[in-house]
Amino acid sequence: MLRRLFFILMLVVSGLSPALQAQDALPAGPSAFVLIARLHALPGQADQVVSMSAAVDTKVEAGEPGMLLHTFDRDPVDPQGFIWTEVYENSEALIFHLNNADLGAYLEAVSPLLDVFTVELYGAVSDEAVAALRATGTPTTHYPNVLGYIRDLTP
Repeated sequence: MLRRLFFILMLVVSGLSPALQAQDALPAGPSAFVLIARLHALPGQADQVVSMSAAVDTKVEAGEPGMLLHTFDRDPVDPQGFIWTEVYENSEALIFHLNNADLGAYLEAVSPLLDVFTVELYGAVSDEAVAALRATGTPTTHYPNVLGYIRDLTP
């Protein structure tokens, strides 16, 4: 399962077919996409950030079926830096995530421990979902899909 999700992540991020042929852009909203959230903990706060992130990760896994991949990784050159990598089934799944009370509580609690929190969206995300994310006040950059595909891996 993890291998399959990694493959989907790589396809979504790259947006290119194996043959590097130009393809139509994916329709915004109904397709999977990637969100990268970059966090940087204040000095002495990294362990607390990891602990809080572990708690919310468990809640997101249990309550958000549209979250296909949800990982929290440490920056290899900066022990205070972290990255959430998230793959959403569709734009509605991101809106659902943004309305998750557990996420709201996490962001409220972790924000004072951070000096950086930014979000990057990669793919065909609906305007509504991008606006909902930007409405949180989180600095957000959307890299819209130009071309590519998502392979159907259903058995």
